[in-house]
Amino acid sequence: MLSGRHAAAVWTSALITAVLLAACLQAAPPASNPPHIPGVVHLRLEVQGAEVQAELVGPAVTLLGFEQAPRTAAERETLTLARENLSAGDAMLRFDTQAACRLAGTRLETELPAGSTGRTDGADLRAHYRFRCNRPDLLDTAGLGLFAGFPAIERVFVHYRTPAGHGSAELTPANPVVNLVPL
Repeated sequence: MLSGRHAAAVWTSALITAVLLAACLQAAPPASNPPHIPGVVHLRLEVQGAEVQAELVGPAVTLLGFEQAPRTAAERETLTLARENLSAGDAMLRFDTQAACRLAGTRLETELPAGSTGRTDGADLRAHYRFRCNRPDLLDTAGLGLFAGFPAIERVFVHYRTPAGHGSAELTPANPVVNLVPL
C-alpha cells in the first residue's frame, strides 16, 4: 500500500508523462509517407513569409480508380484528366481572397507501376504546389476544391504550419475548409 504522499507523487508523475506524450504526438509532423487508405488523402501546408508550400498525397485508386499504368483508352483519359485537375493547384486549393495568393508552381508525381505493385499499400500520387501571397498576414483559411474534381475522396487530413503555430484538421466534402489559425 502506498502512502498518501507517495501515491500523490506517482499520480503527478503519470499525469505529467501523459500530458508531455500528448503534446509530443500533437506536435509531431506528419509522416513523409502517410498511410495508404482508399478514400483518404493527406495535405501538408507550410506558410513561410509570403510563400505557401503544399503537398498532396493520395492513393491512386482513390484519385484515378486504378493503381497501375493505364491499360485502356479510358484509363489513359482518366490519368490525363487527373493530371490536368491536379496541375490546377489554385482550383484544388483556395486561400482567403484578401491574402491574394497566386499559384507560383506545380510539380506532379504520377508515375504508376506497369502491373500489380506487389505491395500491400498500393500506389500513391503526389502533387506539390507553391503559392505566393501578397498579404500573408491575412491568410486564415484554405478551402479544398479537390472534392469536386475527385469524388472518391471521402476525407482529407490536413497538417499545417504557419508563423502563428501548427495544427491539423480532418476535411470532408461537407466541411472542405480548414482554419489555419491554431486554437
